[in-house]
Amino acid sequence: MGIKNYLPKLKLLKSIGGFHGVSAVFPTLKDVIDYEERNILVNRGYPRFVSHILINKIENKYKKKFEAIGAISCHSYEAAVFLVIDFFFQSGNKIYFDIGIPLEYFKFLNHKFPKLVERTEKNEAEIVFINIPGTKLQRDVKNKKIIGILGNSKLEENARSLGFNILICHDEKYDIGIILIYSIRYAMLDLFRRHTGFNVSSRKLITKSKITSELAKRYENNLKKRISELERTIPEFCFLYPSGMAAIFTSILSSLSSKRGKIITIGSLYVDTLRILERWPEKYNLPKPIFIRDKFLENLKSSIDLNTAAVFIEIPSNPLIELVDINEIVRTSHSKKAIVIVDNTIATPYNFNPFLYDADIVIHSTTKFLSGKNNHIGGALLINKEELKKEIQIFNKITNLYMDFNDIKKLSRNVRKFEERMEKINKNGEIVANFLNNHDLIKRVYHPSLKNDHNHLLMQKFLRGGSGVLSFVLKESTEDNAKNFYDNILPPILKGPSLGSEKTLLCPYVIMAHYNDSKEELERLGLDFYLMRISVGIEPVDKIIKSLENGLKYLK
Repeated sequence: MGIKNYLPKLKLLKSIGGFHGVSAVFPTLKDVIDYEERNILVNRGYPRFVSHILINKIENKYKKKFEAIGAISCHSYEAAVFLVIDFFFQSGNKIYFDIGIPLEYFKFLNHKFPKLVERTEKNEAEIVFINIPGTKLQRDVKNKKIIGILGNSKLEENARSLGFNILICHDEKYDIGIILIYSIRYAMLDLFRRHTGFNVSSRKLITKSKITSELAKRYENNLKKRISELERTIPEFCFLYPSGMAAIFTSILSSLSSKRGKIITIGSLYVDTLRILERWPEKYNLPKPIFIRDKFLENLKSSIDLNTAAVFIEIPSNPLIELVDINEIVRTSHSKKAIVIVDNTIATPYNFNPFLYDADIVIHSTTKFLSGKNNHIGGALLINKEELKKEIQIFNKITNLYMDFNDIKKLSRNVRKFEERMEKINKNGEIVANFLNNHDLIKRVYHPSLKNDHNHLLMQKFLRGGSGVLSFVLKESTEDNAKNFYDNILPPILKGPSLGSEKTLLCPYVIMAHYNDSKEELERLGLDFYLMRISVGIEPVDKIIKSLENGLKYLK
């Protein structure tokens, strides 16, 4: 692809979920493709991919103030510092770590992955982490990569003139971190923020009334109690995060060490979970993860060993909606002392409780079914064993990851009708799956409620219902057909990313999540480029089907 010599146009999209909405309507397939091709910029979208107007405002403020080429906001100052230090924590790097936060983070990472980087004096280092004020920029740090840990302090001179490559600030008003970059080579930190889920929630940036610590703690404890009861554990074993990906990143990093460095995954994975596993273990000089995509139990037994830290599963997987024999997966994993991490976001605790089968960690993107309203972002990590608590607490403290009070308050309200929502979503999901499965213009439907789906018996054995997320492929899977179908979908179906809402959401999932993957990679993942994913809501099911029929009648 050649370099574009024009600026992308701004496309104004309608938010799904209001001012703090977590999705947006892409009216046509061309809009989706233009977004992926970077022919357009969009004002709204899923928060980890498209920054909210409040986020843009504060990032632009810092970018201008410090004359940087880019500003990247993070959920907390500590998370911002960790993201940058972790970015440079790669084999062979010689790094100077100043006392305080830089040295503390080095000790944390070096304890988990010893001898990966060499801690040196300033004059020998290639990369220098220094506190400001505290360490003066002297000649012995010139011509090195210089990262300044500014915190709440003021900078007397221009950061660029002082030779900084990266500067990290603490915005005290909102308790967030700002990474300022002075070279385009560090723009990829924005991508790493997306993978790790260290983004700032827009709700964290709204004006808050005076909140007492007692009130905040009461809301937090009540929410933990509610979620832990749903997942059959105790509130002390429930941890809240700014996003589902932050919870996933925490679970993976907490489980990894130099002694046990292998991760095994089963089934298809959400794109950012995939990216974490593709990037981080290799960066730490750990074995490459093993991605098992067929013959799940057979391949697990042949792959697992005493170096395996964890087995990661989505129940069901996204977007191919696959299930596993959780009893056998747990038994096999525990035989080698590997923990089992289950992302239960799509199944939800209404349909499935992994702890009943002795899974070790359960993850939720609370943004999805637990909220159900498209207006909250957050994550939850739950455990059922005391021995898992310490590593998670250490990482949470290091990164200062938590769910903001405003998001806790919103989720607490939204989760009240969770069971009622899920009962309707289960029923609607099954009816929509059967409609598509029996339609002449559909090649394949992925949903375990279908009797001809190879996951059906597993659903009957382990799940209460099939939930509302299903994927399907058109019989003639071409760009023209995908366009004709997608463009002619009508309300109540909303054409936008995300899932788990009481409103039905449709998206061309592979185009949105894997647009730049090669044809060979898509084949390896078992993904059709024009696969559609629908998250069925609670609207009258006949209206959902009527909308699908309208799109299907335009197929060639």
